[in-house]
Amino acid sequence: MEYDFLTTREKIFYLLMYADEPLSAKQIMKILGIKKEKEVYSHIYHLAKSSKRKDYIIIMFPPECEDCGYVFKLEIPKKPSKCPVCKSERIKPPSFLIRKKGKNNE
Repeated sequence: MEYDFLTTREKIFYLLMYADEPLSAKQIMKILGIKKEKEVYSHIYHLAKSSKRKDYIIIMFPPECEDCGYVFKLEIPKKPSKCPVCKSERIKPPSFLIRKKGKNNE
């Protein structure tokens, strides 16, 4: 089945809605053939903004330093370049899921 009629943002939405596990921007890029990581983050940001008026939520698993375990607190989804605590550049990127809003997760 082809989904060429969907916009890139819609493809990201459905991919994250039906994913069994959280996906990083790089994984989304690879699956959907998107060229730039920043484009994926931009689409996720806009999906999150519109989720306030829709029946879904974006779940972000925040980036984490692989050396010291620092967990980043982000307003806008992106992959930080280095840890503010230990200055390591080994950062596990954020990953995302989309789920329907319900009584359990509102």
